Amino acid sequence: MDLSSRYPEVLFYNMHLTEVQEDVRIGAGTRIGSFSLLHAGAVIGTNCLIGSHCNICSCEIGNNVSIQTACHITRGVTIEDDVFIGPGVVTLNDPLNGDALRYPVIMRGARIGGGSLILPGVTIGENAFVGAGSVVTRDIDSGGTSFGNPARARAFGGQS
Repeated sequence: MDLSSRYPEVLFYNMHLTEVQEDVRIGAGTRIGSFSLLHAGAVIGTNCLIGSHCNICSCEIGNNVSIQTACHITRGVTIEDDVFIGPGVVTLNDPLNGDALRYPVIMRGARIGGGSLILPGVTIGENAFVGAGSVVTRDIDSGGTSFGNPARARAFGGQS
């Protein structure tokens, strides 16, 4: 069965260049780019955009989420509604010290700049902003702005 039969309310830019494994749920109005892989168990809400060349593991993605080209969203990640994730963002869930997997959480309305790296167990608060190219090593408060390597809380447009 082809993807348009399995997901009649989803727009695939090129369904022949996209792999959607079994047991993936995709909400109506969502658009999926070419050369993307959606792993078994992934749940994607309504009216989302998944760019081309994305790897979406078994995770939960809310409604109205935009995940731009070349992102890797690891297993266990939670992305709430109305989140924007820029191109080339990578989430991680493997701690280096051998502890159990820890999953990032990106809360409602957060904005993640392109090329950012979100480390295991980090929570990015509601309406938080992460600048492009940041390495997020610790939680970011709701409404906060953080950027850099490692990402640190900053006044938007200022230095701290």
